[in-house]
Amino acid sequence: MFKKIVKSLSSLKFTIVLISLLGATFIVGLWVPQARLVKDIYLQWHRNSPRLVEALDAFGLTTIYSSPLTLTLWALFFLNLALVLWQRVPVVRHRIAISDAKITDPERTAGYPFQASFPLPEGLDAETLLSRLRKRRYRVLGNGSGFYGVQNRLAPVAFVLFHVSFYLVLLGGMITVYTEFIGYVDLAQGENFQGELARYNTKPALQLPAIGSPPRVSFTVSSIEPQVVMNTPTSIAVKLKDGEGENHEVGINRPYKTGPTSFVFKHLGMAPHFVLKDAAGKEIDNALVKLDVLRRAPDKFDMGGYNFTATFYPDYVLEQGKNATRSMEFNNPTFFIVAERDGKKVGEALVPKNATFAFAGNRLEMPELRYWVRFYVISQRGLPILYLGFAVACLAVIWRMIFYKREILGAVREREGGLTLVVACRSEYYKNLAEDEFNKLFTKITK
Repeated sequence: MFKKIVKSLSSLKFTIVLISLLGATFIVGLWVPQARLVKDIYLQWHRNSPRLVEALDAFGLTTIYSSPLTLTLWALFFLNLALVLWQRVPVVRHRIAISDAKITDPERTAGYPFQASFPLPEGLDAETLLSRLRKRRYRVLGNGSGFYGVQNRLAPVAFVLFHVSFYLVLLGGMITVYTEFIGYVDLAQGENFQGELARYNTKPALQLPAIGSPPRVSFTVSSIEPQVVMNTPTSIAVKLKDGEGENHEVGINRPYKTGPTSFVFKHLGMAPHFVLKDAAGKEIDNALVKLDVLRRAPDKFDMGGYNFTATFYPDYVLEQGKNATRSMEFNNPTFFIVAERDGKKVGEALVPKNATFAFAGNRLEMPELRYWVRFYVISQRGLPILYLGFAVACLAVIWRMIFYKREILGAVREREGGLTLVVACRSEYYKNLAEDEFNKLFTKITK
């Protein structure tokens, strides 16, 4: 009974069924928005069709990659893989073994489809013939009266490597999923970041690792230099200095990597330094304010009990009595600021760099104008193992399909007219190509 169960679980039919079911699961995952992967689409879908989404939730279709059904299929797949390996390892060991017992009569041995005879020219002895065969990367046992030759003897090991690669991919995937950290952090020029969780943005929410700790990093944003050409943002250079004093530069599609953690540039904003003073010049509040105003939309901030709304003009100009910008280049950066208290406007003014905004007996100064950047922070510790698994799989496929095993049985015999080389050959793949290959091989070495 046990042997029947093992045979069923390790059968090719069972493997095909499992792969088909897993493929169907992935298709469903692509068609049905997944709560974890596409949160915004999922939430919008839930608002529009709450009953449908709740029904799909009940069947686990919106979390299908981590559903009990999918986990069961994966467990059965790797059990099937383990049983296949367990059964095949002894077979592989037998196939790569080499001994004199493999030397048999080439004219009477079954299993070697290509059989031929090649007359040897006068003066060519058996030792020279076998030497020529060895120079063509054949391992040869025996002598002229009977020999066995094999090329790429270890090719069957690629079968084991290919199956082991699945376990490396599984291990790398599991480590990646359970140690994955995703977050967003906004940093202005001159700010130091020590990886504090409290400084990450709450929207979108942090994705904390199930195992391990958040990224441990330490760096300072040295400078932020955006470049705009012909009214089009073209590039950005964010220079960082890490805790060891080394300099790094972040650009578009050029993240800062430290260990398994990557800081990817996502967004640019303005970070003016505002100082709020009373009529006597006494400082009321002082802050470096990060404003998201480069999308031509106003942003708000609070200081000293006042509510401010700021609109930014990179290249300010007054056109037909209205505030405007000539371009997106930072030629004349200016803020239009409206001050309010208790919902009532108490003042408004244009505030360029180093200017002062007077309102309600107070004044708002902007002695410095900086930039801030938003980093997409992702840490995945299992990726090297995952990549190793894919590399091993590719290596195994190339090894198995290109450097496949060839075997030769041969003997030098006396026939009418002189010596004749009698051979029987086989290869694992490409029967017609192998026949041509063996013909060319023996035509050359018997010259």
